Amino acid sequence: MSSEKFETLDEDVQSLFEVLQRKCTGRLEQCFGEEKKQIIADVERGIDEARQAIFEMEAEARAAPGSFRMEMMGRVRKHQDTASKLALLIKSSKQAEMSLASTRGAMFENHSVGHNQNRGIDNALQTTVRQGTAILERTSQSIQRTTQVALESEEIGTGVVQELSQQREVLVRTRDRLTDTDAELGRSRRILRSMSRVALTNKLVLIGIILLEICILAGLVYYKFFS
Repeated sequence: MSSEKFETLDEDVQSLFEVLQRKCTGRLEQCFGEEKKQIIADVERGIDEARQAIFEMEAEARAAPGSFRMEMMGRVRKHQDTASKLALLIKSSKQAEMSLASTRGAMFENHSVGHNQNRGIDNALQTTVRQGTAILERTSQSIQRTTQVALESEEIGTGVVQELSQQREVLVRTRDRLTDTDAELGRSRRILRSMSRVALTNKLVLIGIILLEICILAGLVYYKFFS
């Protein structure tokens, strides 16, 4: 299971993203000028806070046991994707604001405030927003693909580590069995040598007994026939 610190950071980041997303999808699209700049600054500060919390979450995930690390890293990457999307949206809004300010400055310099020029500003703003949205979508797709590849690579790495661990256990058991077998062979050799010595001793004793019996028979024969 994940650590208590990781879960707390995860909840904080989710809550912070909800607030930032409401600002981006609600107030940011409905305001202009200084108010919009203030909202952009607030969102950028929120993104920085979220990234710091995500960094701490990643450190907790990397220190977690292997069986939980993959799920925790998946949540970290999801938060990183969200932070990147918000950052791109803010960048797009800032570019649109700068484009609008530049267009308005050019209008004021040319002293032209007619209806067609206002429409031109709106068209430029819409074009910039569409371009920013397209960039955001492409970046999001690229991030998703990268995340998928990273998850697959991590899963493969985990499988390889587990397989190597199993092979190590097999090798250790095989080594232990070989050690036991070698010990048994040593004991068998000692027993065989002991049995060989006993057999040799028995043979020598038997030969001695036979020689003694021959001597006794020879003595008896001599005593009976030659004395």
